Amino acid sequence: MDCIAIWCSSIDKQGGPHTLEVHFNLWKLGKKNGPNCFLDVGLMIQDAAEVSHVNIFIPQPVATSDIEDLGTTLRRNPDLVSTLFNEDYRISLGTQEKTVGVLNANRMSIFSIYVLDLDTDVSIENAFGGSIIKIRIPPELADEKHYYRIRLKNPYVDSISHIYTPANSILESAFSRTELVDFRINEKRNLNSSLLERIHSDGEVNFSKTHLFLMREASDDYVHSHKPPHGSRRLEADLWKNYICGDRPFNKMIAYHWKETDTHHSFSAFAKFRYIYCTPTTISIFVVIIVALGFLSGFLANLLS
Repeated sequence: MDCIAIWCSSIDKQGGPHTLEVHFNLWKLGKKNGPNCFLDVGLMIQDAAEVSHVNIFIPQPVATSDIEDLGTTLRRNPDLVSTLFNEDYRISLGTQEKTVGVLNANRMSIFSIYVLDLDTDVSIENAFGGSIIKIRIPPELADEKHYYRIRLKNPYVDSISHIYTPANSILESAFSRTELVDFRINEKRNLNSSLLERIHSDGEVNFSKTHLFLMREASDDYVHSHKPPHGSRRLEADLWKNYICGDRPFNKMIAYHWKETDTHHSFSAFAKFRYIYCTPTTISIFVVIIVALGFLSGFLANLLS
């Protein structure tokens, strides 16, 4: 079971389906897992009057330390709002410390970003072989369109992709890697039957829009995907460095974008990439092969002469 599940907890236990717009940024900033591989999850809810929580099931155990709220980052860096949503947006901080108002170019209110307190607004329930991240709906925003955004650094994020090694090509597997990225949300065939009962009981969701951005190094060759990306572009270092909070070569990274804009119940994306794999071991293998070929050619030349 390697699929994310997202649903709402209805106050009356009979509500739904509820409507969500979801955004995912999957960052692959290096060839090694760990801090260089993480997932950003954005949830936009239009009307939460009948909702107590928004739930995200992760198919591996999650600790509070694995989660970071990005609402604080957006509050501190107002320009990032336009960058993330690719719109001419502005923000209004107002008097509420935990609410960031988002305005369009005409200064009209569009939605609010809620800054989560991981101690009081977020709880984690271990169940179904993984963890459910439960985000509490603040009463003051129940009737308003609002947005949450969190970052997940967890072994599950590493498992979204895996390395394919050809069985019949020693040289190819030694000097290059083929990586398969398989990302799934609410695919019923990949979810535990008891979890599906829980989702149906709490409150199922429809997705109005789903956006997935996959960030990778520009040196990685895009080979194939379930459908062509909606678009791709090079990241701008000056815009993204505050979002990631690190000095990384963003100008050497490409963002691939897939989306679904018709109402849907699930989403999946599959992509294949290939890149050069270079380590001290592979360099040693290469040197040994070159020396062996040189020795063999010299030996054959002497033999023939």
